[in-house]
Amino acid sequence: MLNKNYDVIVVGAGFAGLTAARELSNKGHKTLILEGRDRMGGRTWVDHRMGKDLEMGGTYVHWFQPHIWAEIIRYNLEIKEVPTLNEAYWIANGELKTGTKDEMFGKIEEGMNIFLKDTMKYFPRPYDPFYEEDLVKEVDHLSVADRLREIRSEVSDEIYELLRAYWSTYFNTDDLEVPGLTQAYRWAALADNDWKMLEDIFELYKIKDGTKALIESIYDDSEADLQLSTPVSVIERMDEGYKVFTRGGQVFTATSVIAAIPINVINNIDFKPALLDEKHQISTEKQSSQGQKVWARVRGLTDTAVMAAPCEFPVNSAHVDTIDGDEGYLMGYISNAAKLDADNPAEVEELFRNWLPHIEVIECTGHNWVEDEFSQGAWPVLRKNQLTKYGKAVRESEEGLFLASSDYADGWAGFMDGAIESGLTTSKRVKEYLQRVKLNLV
Repeated sequence: MLNKNYDVIVVGAGFAGLTAARELSNKGHKTLILEGRDRMGGRTWVDHRMGKDLEMGGTYVHWFQPHIWAEIIRYNLEIKEVPTLNEAYWIANGELKTGTKDEMFGKIEEGMNIFLKDTMKYFPRPYDPFYEEDLVKEVDHLSVADRLREIRSEVSDEIYELLRAYWSTYFNTDDLEVPGLTQAYRWAALADNDWKMLEDIFELYKIKDGTKALIESIYDDSEADLQLSTPVSVIERMDEGYKVFTRGGQVFTATSVIAAIPINVINNIDFKPALLDEKHQISTEKQSSQGQKVWARVRGLTDTAVMAAPCEFPVNSAHVDTIDGDEGYLMGYISNAAKLDADNPAEVEELFRNWLPHIEVIECTGHNWVEDEFSQGAWPVLRKNQLTKYGKAVRESEEGLFLASSDYADGWAGFMDGAIESGLTTSKRVKEYLQRVKLNLV
């Protein structure tokens, strides 16, 4: 069945796709969003579980991230600060250590200042990752593990273990040989090379009514049509425009297409003709994140606490989210989704007892983003060599077909801010393309 023609079809209703659809539809371009899931948001998802609205994916916001902050202001959304974390528990050399959060973070800061000292040399203009491209090529082959080895003699054993814990958390992997050092440097440059600021950006402020409030605000502010539960199977270029085929047998036509999808799932769609080789190659390699969050409702908490453990543990960082009487909620970052069943209270309790021996897990939950067919990974973290090998190619349009996602952001790649940035910049390029088509210049 051939459906009516659109100016633009957006595949994917995450932040990038919704933002692009809003911008284009509000400029008068007839726009359709096709989303494979039964909800909007992509890798950002609020779900009601264990008696509470839980952020299963993207969560935190900060004014150092200008695109999402502008959206928060635009829609008059409130933010809230996470509870003050007082106690700290960290594991180093197989030994549990305790202290205050400030004590533990002071040790991490000492190590991070050494780890990140060359950041601005490679990324002096954080929103232009290729500004010093020749210099970046000199280090893009290095992993986070390589950099840790370089500084090993400059930090104590304890600090070294804390650095391993936090980079495993940030990069959502238990194998630090894989993620590129350049990704670490890019994020640090965006945070003014201040690790304490980067940590605040990573998990200090939330949208009071949840990320769902922003997702819905963006969509409600658009004129785009939306079809949920409509996975796309084929995108085919014609002499004039595109045909988009869904698994359910629908066929839509449009002048231009935005595939607002992660790197890891590019190859799940049959592009006719094939995309640039680099785009398929990076999708075959995949980006490096392989974990998820775990949420646990627990008894036995006496204070707000933060926990850390190195790569060998399934969870490398966790913290108390809320306390209500003698119960509370813990949230942790699983660095490898295959190593912990987030829905198994016995497994999760055994894990958290490494830090809190008397804790009782009542129930727990998570969402395995690696097994999610529409993401096949959590927030994007480029592997070593991927930035300079594929970075420019994945940003190139191909005769009216564009990619958009946090994965391709120039700035906060891997964050909701990066997705919004990508949606904004891609919508501008699509608008210019549609204008050229109208004038018969393409």
